Amino acid sequence: MRLFHGDASAQRSLSGHWQGRRWTASSSTATAVAPPKQRLFARDLDSWAESVLGHVHSRPSSEPYSLSPTRDFGGNVETPEDWSISLRSAAGLKGSASPNQDAFSYTLLRCGWIVCVACDGHGEQGEVVAERVTRMLPLLLDRHISSMSLVDALPQAFLDAQADLEQCFKTAQFYSGATMAVFCIHQDSHEAWFAHAGDSLAVLGDLATGRTHFITKEHKAHNPTEFRRLESCGAQVIKKRYEDGEVVSRVFIPRTGVPGLAMSRSLGAGCLKKFGVVADPEVHDISDHWKKCIAPCVVMATDGLWDTMDPEEALVEFAGRRRRGLQVLPGAEALVRRSQKLWIESEGDYCDDVTVLFMAPSAGLQVQQ
Repeated sequence: MRLFHGDASAQRSLSGHWQGRRWTASSSTATAVAPPKQRLFARDLDSWAESVLGHVHSRPSSEPYSLSPTRDFGGNVETPEDWSISLRSAAGLKGSASPNQDAFSYTLLRCGWIVCVACDGHGEQGEVVAERVTRMLPLLLDRHISSMSLVDALPQAFLDAQADLEQCFKTAQFYSGATMAVFCIHQDSHEAWFAHAGDSLAVLGDLATGRTHFITKEHKAHNPTEFRRLESCGAQVIKKRYEDGEVVSRVFIPRTGVPGLAMSRSLGAGCLKKFGVVADPEVHDISDHWKKCIAPCVVMATDGLWDTMDPEEALVEFAGRRRRGLQVLPGAEALVRRSQKLWIESEGDYCDDVTVLFMAPSAGLQVQQ
């Protein structure tokens, strides 16, 4: 699979031009006006995080290739009984003092739901937006989940997270944003859901067979359905098709050259909201697929991984470890490091941030004798 830079604004700037298959950017500034909402400050998020059974979220690192540190909260429940989770995020090589704009969180709610979130920030303050929404999403789900089914609660939580950005980070989110992938599963019933906006993807696979059972799809401007929405809202979409059939697209405010967003759905990206870049997620009930797996597992990752390998290859890393009798959880960091190696081999002077989340019932991590 060819390697190419992620979205245009991941360059920590706002406008620019094509260089081959890369987007070279220059800077600009603007602000947005958000409707009044009740503000939640960092201390409010910390207080809520202490009230759940377990909550972990990442903080951005800046040293190239370094793993992101985490903050731990809640009732000292690192993972639910009989479940195994590995979360790894590493900064790329994107210029001097450029922080990791990916972020993740894991939450065990008192109602039995497990919520995992992976985000990829873009724009000059993408790491701010990504960290905020990875923390807000499980809090908002916790508010809604007692009165709504997941098919309603997940879209509402995404839209509420967008409203929070517009209220509390109205300047930061105008030209910055974040893609988001979410996995929710109830630890007892195994009711399972995916929700995502953008090109951070989630994969359901079977460790016993090495087969993928469900893969979410990227939200790109050249997708016909996405393009029709953007076009009807007046967005300028520039598409490039290469000789090998690969298509790359960017979304712009008409006649401005900014911001050149590489996806059609995003949290934040406030400057493009009226032009059809929505925060609405695509939601999937994967419960039946989960129950058909012998040893089900979920892999979620940002495009730093998916630009270097396909979902089937990522799943093989974990399934192969299980088959050889090795520990499965270290496969998450192994994928991060392999992806970084592929970036440098291809690009030389550039490596995207890479985040990988793996989750599975512990009983499925070993081959049964």
